[in-house]
Amino acid sequence: MNNKILDTYEIENLEDCIPSIEEMYKFKFEKGETQNVKNFDEFCNLIISKIDFENVESCTSQQAFYKLRNSLIEEKITEKENIKLETKLTEIFPRKNRIELVKRVENNIGFKLNILLPPKIIFYTLVLLSVPSLILLFINFKFGISGIAISILGFYLCSWFEKELEIETLKELVEKITLENYLDVRTQKNTVNKSELKNIITNWFVENAGIEKEKLTTANFG
Repeated sequence: MNNKILDTYEIENLEDCIPSIEEMYKFKFEKGETQNVKNFDEFCNLIISKIDFENVESCTSQQAFYKLRNSLIEEKITEKENIKLETKLTEIFPRKNRIELVKRVENNIGFKLNILLPPKIIFYTLVLLSVPSLILLFINFKFGISGIAISILGFYLCSWFEKELEIETLKELVEKITLENYLDVRTQKNTVNKSELKNIITNWFVENAGIEKEKLTTANFG
């Protein structure tokens, strides 16, 4: 018998993710509707029951691949024969004009890819600046608030320098956009494939709630 229980912090992380999953799949939980859910399997089944779209048994990740491929071809970023699941994203989006190319694909497909990060040295420098700034709030408020303001501005400006790729291959990108933009990558609008939804929703929560998949799928909510 399974006696593992998610701790309070993990439960709060799941609850924090609820508005995003509601928005993504266009439904709304009624007040108190999730209170009697005992584990993630029940929670996942409840989510699927709330998704009011036609069930069409077609592979969403395959459709995501075709959507990406068509976008890359239409934007003349690469040729069809170069677009394979194992293709490295560095080959599709060379560093020199990476930001521009990614934006062109995003505009074409209608949603963000979220694959670019600022250089690590800039990011970690800002993190190192923000930590002592928080401490300074209790010692010298003016210096502390100034440091925090600079950090926030720095993180905002980071978006202008996002050239590092978060993932490596086209396959990873297909998986990513399938999780994050499920309804948008479906060829037939307002449809879902309920046979694959549980696995997709589970993987989405693993990514966004920061809970290991094995623990998430085997533990009780307490």
